[in-house]
Amino acid sequence: MNAQTRHTEPTPYQPRRLAARWPWQRSLGSRIAFTYGAVFLVVLALLLVRIGQVVYRAQIEEAEHNLELDAFLAANALEDPLNGYAAEFEAYAAWELEHQEAGSEEEILEYKPLSANALAATNQVAERLQQIAAIYAMDIGARVTIMDPRGHVVADSVYPFYQVPNQLHQVEVQTALQGEEQHDIRTDPFTGQTTLYVAAPIQQGSQILGIVQLSRPMQAIHANIRRLLFQLAGTGLVALLLVTMLGIWIGRHLTHPVQELEQAALAIAQGDFEQQVPAQTADELGALAQAFNHMVAQVRRMMEQQRIFVANASHELRTPLTNIKLRTETLLHGGQEDPLLRERYLTEIDAEADRLGRLANVLLDLSQLDETASASQLPPEPVNMGPNLIAVARAMRLRTNRAGLKFQALIPEEIPLRVWPDQVEAILANLLDNAAKYTPPGGEVTLKIQLLEDRCQIRVEDTGPGIPEEERPLIFERFYRLNKARSRYQAQEGIGSGAGLGLSIVKTLTERNGGRIWVESRPGGGSAFVVEFPLAEAPSASEAPRPAPSPELASQG
Repeated sequence: MNAQTRHTEPTPYQPRRLAARWPWQRSLGSRIAFTYGAVFLVVLALLLVRIGQVVYRAQIEEAEHNLELDAFLAANALEDPLNGYAAEFEAYAAWELEHQEAGSEEEILEYKPLSANALAATNQVAERLQQIAAIYAMDIGARVTIMDPRGHVVADSVYPFYQVPNQLHQVEVQTALQGEEQHDIRTDPFTGQTTLYVAAPIQQGSQILGIVQLSRPMQAIHANIRRLLFQLAGTGLVALLLVTMLGIWIGRHLTHPVQELEQAALAIAQGDFEQQVPAQTADELGALAQAFNHMVAQVRRMMEQQRIFVANASHELRTPLTNIKLRTETLLHGGQEDPLLRERYLTEIDAEADRLGRLANVLLDLSQLDETASASQLPPEPVNMGPNLIAVARAMRLRTNRAGLKFQALIPEEIPLRVWPDQVEAILANLLDNAAKYTPPGGEVTLKIQLLEDRCQIRVEDTGPGIPEEERPLIFERFYRLNKARSRYQAQEGIGSGAGLGLSIVKTLTERNGGRIWVESRPGGGSAFVVEFPLAEAPSASEAPRPAPSPELASQG
């Protein structure tokens, strides 16, 4: 096997699709289209059921109404004196009285087969009624039955009248004899089909000559209803097809930005931070695209800041390490025999070690801030920050003296704040350290703390080169450093870490303690960093301690 190491390009990341139970679950567009179509199908089905019920009732009512109307028209035609049908009813009634045996009502209603002579006589009497029943049946498309007031059938358009049993007990016949309308749906004894029956009285004046009964199979009515429902279902299927196609188009239209986001995210994962997703709509997808672009911009800026930080941190680490390495090599190769040289080099090695320690402390502070990213609650009780801030100023006086700077502090003894003391001390220490770092020898650093109406204002001023206007929005960002204004000799004297993290830490701690910070500067005219915290107890004008210079702090290098 060849021992030479082989370098291969990393395989591009391919998103792993989760297992889907159904094929349509593998695509968001398919799921949108399926959901869209399923919802429409359910709504359409419910709508068709409801429309079917309404149409069924309407068709039944219309069929009943039309059949009742035909029955009354037929009855009106039969009762017209000009037509002469009254004579047939009278003749039939006389014949019936003559040839039927007297008996009870049940016997009269009971059907009895007629003899040949009686049948011939009855046919002669009802011949015209049979003809008119056939004509009406042909016109209206229904079975027509004509009967006398006792329910005996006189004529029928389908069956021989003598085979049709007495109809007096039927509901529609009873209501017709009473001058009312009533239909009935029952099984036809001849065909076995469900049939709709209606009846109308044939009368002249108050005398009822007979009854017209019309019947129509429900199968014919149901056929019309089914035809209409099939038309509705066909229209619904066409609408469902159109809606499904619309859902597919909407799904593709909605998922296209998501696919662009996916491709952009994969490209960013491969290191292409120039990816941008077009925000073409004002809805949630447009907002998502804008948020994605903002995230990419933030990531790109953070990567650039981290690159700058790594470069700066490497330089900051390399310089003291190089100095330490050079001095240790000199001491190891005979330099330690010279007491003055040995003492000098050991002092310089100690200073470089302190410089490395300060850089490590800043990185540790930054790590702790990241671990506690959520803002912590403020302490329940206010504290007097006067002594704490005075102590910070005293410690700073020693550093400014070594740097050849003038330092003046005006601090009240009572500063009631609801803050975390150690964090506010770190804020002030970083601001003073930053002011000293950018102030040239012979310059001045001033600390002014004032108690205003409802807030405490901490103002740190320096006489350094100032901050260009275009760089002011960036100075509170991590890893940002004013390289051109930085004074290298002050870092060597033990002031500042030079990593570009101090002001970022200051801003974070200020906001976590309920305060705010800003910078005032003019190029060439120095800078002033201002921090304000709300007072825990706003003192009155007469009781408020006035800022007075602390004799122990006023110093001049």
